[in-house]
Amino acid sequence: MLVIVALAFAVATLVIRALPLPNNLALVIAVGSPYVVLVALLGLVVAVLNRLKVLSIAAVVVTAASVAVQVHWYYGGRSGGVAAERVDMRVLSANLRYGRTNPAEFVELARRSADLITVTELTSEAVQRFYDAGIDEEFPHSMLFPAPDAGGNGIWSRYPLTPLSPTRYWNSGMVAARVHIPGVPIDPAVASVHITSPMGSFESWRNGVTATKSRLIGLAETVGQGSVVAAGDFNSTPDMRQFRDLIADGYRDAVRHTGAGFVPTFPSDTGLPPVITIDHVLTRHTNVTSVRSVDIGGSDHRALLATVEVPIASSRS
Repeated sequence: MLVIVALAFAVATLVIRALPLPNNLALVIAVGSPYVVLVALLGLVVAVLNRLKVLSIAAVVVTAASVAVQVHWYYGGRSGGVAAERVDMRVLSANLRYGRTNPAEFVELARRSADLITVTELTSEAVQRFYDAGIDEEFPHSMLFPAPDAGGNGIWSRYPLTPLSPTRYWNSGMVAARVHIPGVPIDPAVASVHITSPMGSFESWRNGVTATKSRLIGLAETVGQGSVVAAGDFNSTPDMRQFRDLIADGYRDAVRHTGAGFVPTFPSDTGLPPVITIDHVLTRHTNVTSVRSVDIGGSDHRALLATVEVPIASSRS
């Protein structure tokens, strides 16, 4: 009976993962997909130990399928190599947890590791603390929309920024700008993204994913053959069909692109390692050479650090 229950649950998870999520119950099951591999493996071990031949064969198939969908996302990619003519742009993306992130620690991390910063849950108080910590000394350009609680969003940059159309991109879900990088013929677009949590309202989350997809398509149309980087808290894991559908029109997830491995980002404040991957860096017409997560004091998310190659030549990888 244990074998049948374990395998049935693993199969149900694979089916739920493959289809658009209809509600939060299905969402929670899909989010647990990386760990359901262990459930399938348990079924396999029990079936083998009890010499249940038919169930053992079924368990091998289910376990292999459960492993395959995870390996394909986290370990199946490969960076496209180093372009001969490019500018390396280092991106730091962080959820500030209602602006509670330690400002001195965050600014020092940015100074060492980033050329461009995207932040979500940016409050007015956090903006002031970041300026007090000297963020403007090395990141003099910014586009900030602070708001109470989780509503704020913003970008800091070493390079000059030109805001994109407010009617299309400025809201709590996305802030976007063109980045003026010397030697790059087409100014890339960068966006700071925050999709509302499905735990608050599943419908709001689903609508947010749909709106974000539309805005990402709009960014792609705006820059044409130029590069796009969209980073932030998507409140979505790769096991949610809606998130995978969002990555279209030439966009790629940095972790999948590089094969960086399982990079969970949330929650990071429990004393245990994070267990789910809800923060992402998406790119278009640019090669990602590295992506990793880092702890930042005061937040319940790990931040992401990614290095992307913005091509100087007119052709794009």
